[in-house]
Amino acid sequence: MFRLCSGLVTALCLAASAAQAEDLALLLGDRGQASAYRDDDGAGAGDFRDALTQAGFRVVEPPDRDIRSMRLAAVNVETALAEGEVDRLVIVAMGPFATDGLDSWILSNNAQGMKRVMAGAMGISLNALSAIAEQQGVPTVIMVAPGMSPDGLAPGLRPRPRAFRKAEGLTYITGPSPALADMLAGSVLLEGVSFAELAQTAPDGVRVDGNLASDAGLMGPATMPPSEEAVETGFWQAVQTFDTISAYRTYLGEFPEGTYVAEAEERIAYLTDEPEREAKSIEEGLGLSREDRREIQRNLALIGFDPKGIDGIFGPGSRAAIGDWQAENGFGKTGYLTGNQLLRLRDQAQAEARRQEEEARQRREQEERRDRAYWQDTGEAGGEEGLRAYLDRYPDGLFADEAQARLDEIEAVKREEAEREEREAWDAARNADSAESYSAFLNTYPDSTFASAARARLNELTDRQENAAEIEAARAQERQFTSTLIARVLIERRLGSLGTNPGAADGNFTRQTRRAIRQFQRSRNLPVTGFISQATMVQLMAGR
Repeated sequence: MFRLCSGLVTALCLAASAAQAEDLALLLGDRGQASAYRDDDGAGAGDFRDALTQAGFRVVEPPDRDIRSMRLAAVNVETALAEGEVDRLVIVAMGPFATDGLDSWILSNNAQGMKRVMAGAMGISLNALSAIAEQQGVPTVIMVAPGMSPDGLAPGLRPRPRAFRKAEGLTYITGPSPALADMLAGSVLLEGVSFAELAQTAPDGVRVDGNLASDAGLMGPATMPPSEEAVETGFWQAVQTFDTISAYRTYLGEFPEGTYVAEAEERIAYLTDEPEREAKSIEEGLGLSREDRREIQRNLALIGFDPKGIDGIFGPGSRAAIGDWQAENGFGKTGYLTGNQLLRLRDQAQAEARRQEEEARQRREQEERRDRAYWQDTGEAGGEEGLRAYLDRYPDGLFADEAQARLDEIEAVKREEAEREEREAWDAARNADSAESYSAFLNTYPDSTFASAARARLNELTDRQENAAEIEAARAQERQFTSTLIARVLIERRLGSLGTNPGAADGNFTRQTRRAIRQFQRSRNLPVTGFISQATMVQLMAGR
């Protein structure tokens, strides 16, 4: 007799079952249809939808009767057919229709006043739907309910689906929508009802043509329950796939006098003699991926059982950790996990993670309270010392950014004050213009932006002090040669013509003039005094 699956038996039955292709239906009904096109005496799309859904079909239906939605629904069905995902197909096409004698179109709400040339843009072609189904060769029923006759069709178009191409291998059922809905639920979707029977039993006003093979229908022949031998064979194959003591015992319970009893008992004895074999077999049956194994290793480590690495490879360290965990939790210490143990381990790890997270949260809150309290005692008042004390203790604290920003402001003020003091010191040194004043400035501000100028002037003054007698003699001699304005202008012009820049030739010896004199003296290897000595005057007047 045929046995029903339940419990572990269900798992074994499912392990031996095969997946089926999808049954699909395209429903172009009255959903969203304009009131001018509604057939008050007809069946609604819901009557077809309910019957198809109860029979296991996935129904593709446009949300509205506009041409865009209708096309999209048809394209979805065509895609599923092309990808080989459809086992059986039902197309329900409800009117209104228009025909030109060669094709018929299921009209959208946009089709009022339709011209012949616009038929393809305003409706869905029955010829095209037939061609799509014919190309894939799946059992197909196309149900055509003419519905109301549209008004205002252009010359060359007539109402109702009077002509369209009936593709080879497809079955067409045409008639009023109420009769079609009754046939769909009462016979078309039943196992064992052939297309020939559909044609013979069709009610008045309904026409069945196309593929009428007598030995088959849409749903195929009536399913016969499998024989006891076939059930046992399939069950045994599933048991061998699991290859566990419990699976073999389940087989013996279901088939105590079965064909494979001796083999089941022998396998049980083999697995019982070496418990690790069954444990290993059970774990292998879980189909753990490498990432699954990493998660198990992480979970073990989280609850205190070191797997000696989290690499997704169950070596001696991982097996020892699993065994220790099993022993602590009252399981047999095998080092291999079962499904229930895997769930227990995951629950424990999640609980431990929550506990650690809660502890971390409490520590965080406690640390934040201390952080705030220390801020109030130190940095909040804004003093530099307090701000630095806060950052020293809490460099990444709640108020670290604020403390650093305030310290930056203090530093900016200090820099501004230091720069002002430095500038004032430099101005004072320049006003004094003595070796002592420049030395004092450099001692205080050795890295100042004015340091190079200070050193240059200090060297100049130092040289002057060392050559004071020579400079004084040159000064006295200069008085002899520059007693008149004309003489001073002449000297300035000569300095300019010889490559130095004494400034304006106005007879006024400025600092620039003195610099030009020193440059000239250096170029002639004369004592550098900045004054027109006799030797300087000789070279100046003779210079080229």
